[in-house]
Amino acid sequence: MHMDDKKLPIIFIGFMGTGKSTIGDFLSLEQKLTFVDLDSYIEIKENKSIPEIFNQIGESGFRQLEYKYLKQCMSKYDVISTGGGIIENDDSLKFLKQIKHVIWLDCSIDTVYRRILNDPHRPNAKNKTKKQLKNLYLSRISRYNEIAFMKVNSEKTIKEIYDFIINHLSCG
Repeated sequence: MHMDDKKLPIIFIGFMGTGKSTIGDFLSLEQKLTFVDLDSYIEIKENKSIPEIFNQIGESGFRQLEYKYLKQCMSKYDVISTGGGIIENDDSLKFLKQIKHVIWLDCSIDTVYRRILNDPHRPNAKNKTKKQLKNLYLSRISRYNEIAFMKVNSEKTIKEIYDFIINHLSCG
């Protein structure tokens, strides 16, 4: 089953470490669609790493860039994986509310913690305890929920997650 244009773009949201880039990449390869990881796109366009951008212009400055590049990517790519905090920006949140196929990948905070532990690329995770991460996660849940077309448990295998998404999109 190949996706038709009415299903595109597909946007993955969710907390850091829930598998958005991995699943987005896999889905795009299986369906022969174009894919972008928004954080990587920002790094290429700005010629700086995410931590460097955070250091130079702070989180709110980064969120403005993220919104600008999200809008650019909408017309260029079929599948987009966003950063975990994209919903922290009101402009991005309002924008994503208008998109039909926003998929929220979610898993336990233990899994997240295990996946992102010591990842220098995640400025919002740096030196945080599991409890601090959980509080950040809890502060974002309602916003993910507000814009998600479907919520998918990403504790499963990539293939199981992919099959679940494809089945639900073909019905939707």
